[in-house]
Amino acid sequence: MTVTFIVSVPGYTPQNASVYIAGDFNGWNPEDERFRLKRLPDGRWAINLTFPYGTVISFKFTRGSWETVEVGPAGGEIPDRHFVFRKSGVYELRVYNWRDHFEEATHTISGNVKVFKMFSPQLNRTVRVWVYLPPDYGKNEKKRYPVLYMLDGQNLFDNATAFAGEWGVDETLEELYNKTGFSIIVVGIDNGGERRIDEYAPWKNERYGKGGEGNATLEFIVENLKPYIDALYRTERGETGIMGSSLGGLLALYAGFAYPDTFRYVGAMSPSLWFNPEIYGFIENAERGPEKIYLYWGTSEGSDPREMIEDGRKLVEVLKEKGYVEGRNLKVVVEEGGEHNERYWGRHFAEAVTWLFGG
Repeated sequence: MTVTFIVSVPGYTPQNASVYIAGDFNGWNPEDERFRLKRLPDGRWAINLTFPYGTVISFKFTRGSWETVEVGPAGGEIPDRHFVFRKSGVYELRVYNWRDHFEEATHTISGNVKVFKMFSPQLNRTVRVWVYLPPDYGKNEKKRYPVLYMLDGQNLFDNATAFAGEWGVDETLEELYNKTGFSIIVVGIDNGGERRIDEYAPWKNERYGKGGEGNATLEFIVENLKPYIDALYRTERGETGIMGSSLGGLLALYAGFAYPDTFRYVGAMSPSLWFNPEIYGFIENAERGPEKIYLYWGTSEGSDPREMIEDGRKLVEVLKEKGYVEGRNLKVVVEEGGEHNERYWGRHFAEAVTWLFGG
């Protein structure tokens, strides 16, 4: 079934711009030439999309990067668009604004969050790093803290830098501390933007021609970033975890079995197992894995939610064959109606982090 999207864009859009559609059908690649729109004589843009009847896609429009993704009328983040292929035809859509048009975005950081940059020789780029320190960090100079490393750092703390809204990690941890005294250091690592797929997938996906640099990302964390964090802050070095979502969830799972001595706790939110199905065999053949694993996925994720559900069930079977037991060292959360975005992952963060590090 084929439909045509006709897209109106802001009048200030550069004349030499290219417009793309990025979604769950192409790994959220913001500059995928297969999904570049064509400019029409009237200044609008068009693209033909062909998917089987009943397919549900989630998507956004970009000008080639997440820094130039579409935003709302006032410059705020907008939810993912959704479309169900039920009837062929022409559909008109509108892009209100582009993110880079708004120089001043509203920041939403809460608590003690520090930001610095570090060069990664493994990735050959400079990486922005976020560090959240708990409210009691400066009150007890003898106390040491567990550390959670989180991927897609720009989506964790600040709506101004987030791709589709932030997780609210800082607000969640501030509330947890005030209610229960739970305290932890969180280190967020920014993704590489257009290089995200390459840097988060452990193996190359031949169909998409991307991936394969996941090991380099983990080597940077283990060999460069973690020693620096351990030297700079009062960390409990043996109490370390890693968490990610989508491709970041895939890499977090891989990290737990590639570096079980480093990452004792793993949180995988909606892991993109489909992109690297090699992960199942890797887990099966690993000598051992992390001490605890938290898994989450929703029943309304992706263009074919059944695929996400079946992939998740297969992963759980592999983990159980490996010796993991639900309720003991494995927690599986399946949310009815849950979608593939930061809003759903963020609202399960408190449960995930307290279960993983709560003893």
